[in-house]
Amino acid sequence: MIVACRNFLLSAAVLCVASVSALVADGPYSTTAPVPDSFRAGFESITEKESEELLSNLVEGEMSGRGTGQEGYFMAAAWFVSKLESYGFQPGGPDGSWYQGVPFIKLSTQPEQCYFCVGEEDAIAGKSLGISDFTGSYEGDLPVTLATVTKERPVAVDGSMEGRLLIIQAEGRISWNDDFILKSRPACVLIVADEARVRNEAVNQSEQTPSTIPVAMVTATAANQLAGKCGLNASFFGDATPVRNLIVTSSQTVKSRLVIDREAIDVPNVVGWYPGSDETLRQEYICVGAHLDHLGVQRGELFPGADDNGSGSTAILQVAKAIHTNPIKPKRSVLLMAFCAEERGLLGSKHYVAHPLQPLSDMVCMLNIDMIGRNEESSSEPASENANTIHLVGSKDHSAELHAIVETANKSVGFVFEYDEENRVDGRSDHASFSEKGIPVTFLFGGFNPHYHKTTDTMDGINFSKIANAARLDYLVLMMASEHGRFALDKK
Repeated sequence: MIVACRNFLLSAAVLCVASVSALVADGPYSTTAPVPDSFRAGFESITEKESEELLSNLVEGEMSGRGTGQEGYFMAAAWFVSKLESYGFQPGGPDGSWYQGVPFIKLSTQPEQCYFCVGEEDAIAGKSLGISDFTGSYEGDLPVTLATVTKERPVAVDGSMEGRLLIIQAEGRISWNDDFILKSRPACVLIVADEARVRNEAVNQSEQTPSTIPVAMVTATAANQLAGKCGLNASFFGDATPVRNLIVTSSQTVKSRLVIDREAIDVPNVVGWYPGSDETLRQEYICVGAHLDHLGVQRGELFPGADDNGSGSTAILQVAKAIHTNPIKPKRSVLLMAFCAEERGLLGSKHYVAHPLQPLSDMVCMLNIDMIGRNEESSSEPASENANTIHLVGSKDHSAELHAIVETANKSVGFVFEYDEENRVDGRSDHASFSEKGIPVTFLFGGFNPHYHKTTDTMDGINFSKIANAARLDYLVLMMASEHGRFALDKK
């Protein structure tokens, strides 16, 4: 009888622990399996409270939106290193460093020296201008031409805009070397763009071809102000994509001055290394990454980047802590990376795969996290419908073996996976740099929302349960992948 009671109590205790483990994921998440005992301590070290604390450090301190090449990014990188050190990681960069320097050319307007004036009044102030591909200075008094163009460009008359200022808005993107611009030969070009694209400073790769025409970006608001001062419709440039080709030539002269500086600069990827526990397997490794950068301070405005990608940076730090907390360590090593310059076209991760610090052939898989702090929201889909959803990109299309592990891990987390953004975003975050090298990838993505690349991407409205559960999921995937080893890629 005593033995029977003891067995009953032990069984009840096991069931209780399993139930607690199954319910660790907070919020409206539906789990169907307890966390494996061997991974439980690390899993349970990930909390919503810590998600909030880490993210607030990235967003509300002096890191100022973490713009690549700006002081705030360097501060964020140093802070990130301090967290990795506290979680038992080792420097993964060259010569015992935590950093892999990525060379850039930094372009920056000088707002106090730039202007486009009608008479004595600023029509376009320097703070409304942003960099394109031009560096240097230009000054001149120019008559102005305003244009909106579709993808089917109007026929350009050779030299028709010579000696003129062209202000142009295009369907899609347009640059100084567009055939329409090159043939028209304007003296100076202002390209009308969305507010988030008009950056008064940013980094580019040095191999980009510099513009042979003085060119800058300009906000639609400022461009319309100039249009109004030229006697034209003050709503000439709309918020929407142009639907017709329209070219208006004005006799109004605009006093123009443009000054854009160029500087060579190195900006780091942060690289941490956690050696695998199995000496025979530790040369193989799992890569976990997120981009640390955002837009920073542009034209005097702060773009905090709480969701994009403070949330992903927070999550991978929590994965790092879980690895260190858990008594059983991954058999294979872990490469944890915070990338720079994702917002400039995945430049930090592209640099890494071109100059890897560990053989790419030994990378088992790459787990990427980007924008998992807000619920997906659009005009047809309220945020309330997406409290427990997340987009799983990459694994379903590229590696059935890795995808199966993600699905198994998710039984202890309870996300509802969505796959409808695969074609839209598969090439738009850092996992793509690794996928192109034939490495199996997963990408956790919360979906787009009205705060994307806006100054309103603050701590307000962040779903800390989603951040924590994204970290829990990738922690489990990492541990399972470390047990599994190499994954086959599906043939397409």
